[in-house]
Amino acid sequence: MQSRDPRLALALLSVPSLLIAIDISVLSVALPKMAADLHPSPTQLLWMNDIYGFMVGGTMITMGAVGDRIGRRRLILICSAVFAAVSALAAFSTTPWMIIATRAVMGVAGAAIMPASMALIGRLFPDPKRSLSAMGAYMTCFLTGMAIAPLLGGLMIEHWWWGSVFLLGVPAMLLTLVAAPRLLPEVRNPAAGRIDLRSAALCLASILLVVAALKMTVNGGWSWPPLVLAVVGAGLGVLFVRRQRALPDPLVDLSLLRQPGVARVMWVLFLTAMLMGGTSLFIAFYLQSARGLSPLRAALCLLPSMLAMIVASNLGPWLGRHVRPSRVVLGGLLVMAAGFVAYAVIPAGPSGVAVVICGSVLATAGIGAVFPYLMNDVISHAPQERAGSAASFTQTANEIGIATGLVVLGSIGTVVYRRRLAAGAGHADGSWVDGFRRAGDLHDPALLHHVQDAFVAGFRATGLFGVLVMLVVLMLRLSPTAEDPVATQGQAEQVPVA
Repeated sequence: MQSRDPRLALALLSVPSLLIAIDISVLSVALPKMAADLHPSPTQLLWMNDIYGFMVGGTMITMGAVGDRIGRRRLILICSAVFAAVSALAAFSTTPWMIIATRAVMGVAGAAIMPASMALIGRLFPDPKRSLSAMGAYMTCFLTGMAIAPLLGGLMIEHWWWGSVFLLGVPAMLLTLVAAPRLLPEVRNPAAGRIDLRSAALCLASILLVVAALKMTVNGGWSWPPLVLAVVGAGLGVLFVRRQRALPDPLVDLSLLRQPGVARVMWVLFLTAMLMGGTSLFIAFYLQSARGLSPLRAALCLLPSMLAMIVASNLGPWLGRHVRPSRVVLGGLLVMAAGFVAYAVIPAGPSGVAVVICGSVLATAGIGAVFPYLMNDVISHAPQERAGSAASFTQTANEIGIATGLVVLGSIGTVVYRRRLAAGAGHADGSWVDGFRRAGDLHDPALLHHVQDAFVAGFRATGLFGVLVMLVVLMLRLSPTAEDPVATQGQAEQVPVA
């Protein structure tokens, strides 16, 4: 059944994305009170925080394929009901393992809703330019959820108990259950076969092991356990790819990567996510540890960049109606590169805060303007009966890119930090986290100055690395085989189901 007004359908699709985005980051606000009430062990506390993201990244490809087979509207309905029920259960959890289990299920449901929603946008808005605008509006809701989550979570915990942050999703998902049958069309692939469970297991295990290895490296540095996990995960990934090539009806259609320009777009998505994920770590420590801002003032410093991304995600598609979309993409990437130039030249002293804020605004605005085009470019090249798989493919590249960025940029910053600290203080053990903690415990202003100086040097090094990576990204987009992200949109007809 086709929606009478696709704008209402888009608004409905945006509601779950808003709540899913809030749920990604709101737990960091609630964790201290949850830990005081539930008394988790350090390992349990880590799993409480990370399990949601693990399950989103690990199951998104599989759930995208499920939506292509059983119908995207049906999958949204099922997972909205699951998300609402499990959110209510999480709110009244009495043990750490209840939180971990419910957050895991919520992650699977969220992994299903997002690619199904993005795939339906192409069905609701068949015109390429309107589809881009709709994708920008959808991403605006998602980014708004990320931006308001800490403030909203803080207000709720201030007046209620920590479980109230989970109840946010219940009314929104119930609204989806009531309105989706009336507003959303059903789209599926009637010729698709059954889900290959072995492929699903290989995909889940591969992504979870690789992401877990990256997170372990961020927390504890390079060692044998994360290296073994990474090697095993990569090996399972190779088996997964070989199996997809051999199956007549694969879980992921890897032939999509052979479409002109698609593989390049996937690399652009991965590399930009890597840079954004890695630098976010440095920005947080720079504002609070290196410059001594309170958490509230640091959050206010980050507000302009979130607003810039929200504005740019709508401005980019609007500009695409007046100039060639390829120029919008190129301009957005140049703006993003300028942000990393700012990181590479951070001055010493308080004036560095303004430069970091400026760099953050430029980087987030650039990726905000470009992201709807990149997503649309990949989805538009996929047969519409597999659009859900294509959307989940891009989101998985984004998730892995962020995790990789934390390791790669974190490692670069740590190497430079230790060398600079050794030159200034005569010794350099551990990370900058240890350095700031030691300087605070000893109340040693001289040591704190050396740690701050070494950390800023590491931050500048990651900015320079970001500039070099952005040069690679620009070459990928300027390649003769890189196509216009709208003009070449040749979508196959979707298969509507009444």
